[in-house]
Amino acid sequence: MPEHRVPTRHPHGIALPGQLTFSAPPTADTADPVDALVKQKALPAGQVLSAAITLCRVGVPKGWLTGTDDPRPARADEVLRRLLADDATREIKDQVWRHIVRQVRHDPDNREDWNLYALGVAARGLFSRAARLAMPDDPAARVIAAQNTLIYAFLDRMQATVTTAAGTRWRLDIDRPNVYSRLLGGAYDHASGRTEHRRKQLTRRHDETAAEHQARITRLREEEPREVPVGGDDEISTHHARHHHGPDRRGMDAVIARLEEFVAQSARMPPADRIDPASAELLRRTYLDGEPLGQVAVELNMSQSNASKRRATAVRQLRRLIARRIPRQRPDS
Repeated sequence: MPEHRVPTRHPHGIALPGQLTFSAPPTADTADPVDALVKQKALPAGQVLSAAITLCRVGVPKGWLTGTDDPRPARADEVLRRLLADDATREIKDQVWRHIVRQVRHDPDNREDWNLYALGVAARGLFSRAARLAMPDDPAARVIAAQNTLIYAFLDRMQATVTTAAGTRWRLDIDRPNVYSRLLGGAYDHASGRTEHRRKQLTRRHDETAAEHQARITRLREEEPREVPVGGDDEISTHHARHHHGPDRRGMDAVIARLEEFVAQSARMPPADRIDPASAELLRRTYLDGEPLGQVAVELNMSQSNASKRRATAVRQLRRLIARRIPRQRPDS
């Protein structure tokens, strides 16, 4: 039976060099990913989706999915299928998830139903993100534990609060765009230990002075990705309009064509110089189209830190390729 090779991952989702090998190829997905997930009855993500379909009597209005005035609650699989469709806009996704999170927080009589409904609608993302918390050849118990860990973190993230001198607020701000990607990303960061690691990074060490600690904090903040704009819907829309529909796109098609040319050329180079298609898409969408790195990473099914590293590697590879194409200047004699 042929082997199926996949990139090696640490149990906490940190990419490692080398490869892992399945003893047999994974089962191919069916044409409908939602149906395929429902059939995963042995895994928590499949179980919560099945339970949400059969047990939940709450849900977002069907009219939101169909563009009608139908007030009946839509089943979790119907919503998930609609949100996975190619024409599902950010506005539709945010409308759905704002409603779900708001009901989880403010409808105590039906909170258990809304929690289950939320997990059902998020089942596909939970399934794919949990795969990064367990090695591909781990025993089933560890895969199940990884999904359960992420599920608990997801539920906590919807209802977690932060108390400051200004008062208490929800940790997840649902008034900002991209509610689901921020919710799932925050849950993954907590479940993977990244949040705790970041907290330790920001804590003053016993062997550093106050000045050294402040300098380190400043450096860490400068290294944080700044691709995701902060603000309300109007501000984000303006940002995307400026980057996606700017008045001057002259030469952009030529730049994209040249990037594709370099990617094709790199395929004939040694492995260290090859730019894989996913990294090329990261370059194009974040640097040329101006899309936020976090949003593109979610759509490419990778963590934001991994996407940032892959993009940086692709930039170095691209520079080497460009350097080979530019003839060296002879010094003036």
